Amino acid sequence: MAKKSSEADGSGTHALRRAAHRFVCGAARALAAPDLPDTAVHDARKDLKRARTVLRLLRPALDERIYRRDDALLRDVARSLNAARDAKVLTQTLQSQCRNHRALRRNADIAQLLHTLQAGQASLRRWRRDHPQARERMRGALEQLRGRAARWRVGKHGWSVLGPALKRIYKNGRRARPTRSRRPTDRALHEWRKQVKYLRYALELLASRRSRRLSRLARRAQRLSDHLGEAHDLAMLARKARALAKRSRAELRPLLTIIDRQRARLALEALSSGARLYQARPGDWQRPLQRHWARWR
Repeated sequence: MAKKSSEADGSGTHALRRAAHRFVCGAARALAAPDLPDTAVHDARKDLKRARTVLRLLRPALDERIYRRDDALLRDVARSLNAARDAKVLTQTLQSQCRNHRALRRNADIAQLLHTLQAGQASLRRWRRDHPQARERMRGALEQLRGRAARWRVGKHGWSVLGPALKRIYKNGRRARPTRSRRPTDRALHEWRKQVKYLRYALELLASRRSRRLSRLARRAQRLSDHLGEAHDLAMLARKARALAKRSRAELRPLLTIIDRQRARLALEALSSGARLYQARPGDWQRPLQRHWARWR
């Protein structure tokens, strides 16, 4: 979250440009950590996502070519870190399931699955340690972006730019929300989750101590994002379990049954809370926020 509200020390667009610079610097610092531990990967991915959110808020003020170029750079760096994130989350998710379900702890095939996941995570850590040039390339790209971000021509604007950008972010999340099925696909939930995260970070960036409405909406988006994130992690674990079962005929049905039940519950909770968060049409949703912004200013 930005340390100051987006209008605390100048125009909204200028403050967001500074926030983007700060997030890019934070991601570059995280990638400089020796051997790139999992915590550094997490911090870098979080700052990259927030930097991309800032870009979306500044999009109406930026040249479209610049927006697309720098968004693609941030996207590509983040994708390079996905494998490390997924390897850690898969291990943690299975360990959590084993802690909560005694029957899983006594299953030798599930123990083998956990061993396989831990070995994969260790292998990725060794690769990061032995191939520092890969993250140096990522850091180099971010350093170039850091210099460009400080020179983005965004003008001195407030709601005239931020309002339409926030409306677009909300509209994208509303459009991505699965509504036609009580059991949406993993892919649909994952795509929706990405849009919900943009909304959450955008609301956090624009919120201030006097902006209770924005803060309340940000908390709702965070809870929805958490539900969708947990469902995504379970879906990844299920795919790994099915792949192992196919290769070795491992008996993993107890785990898959538990995952399926939990994922169905999380999907229903997400659809329910998402229906509330995205109930209003984009224009109707934006207007109260515009009035709030005008009163605050």
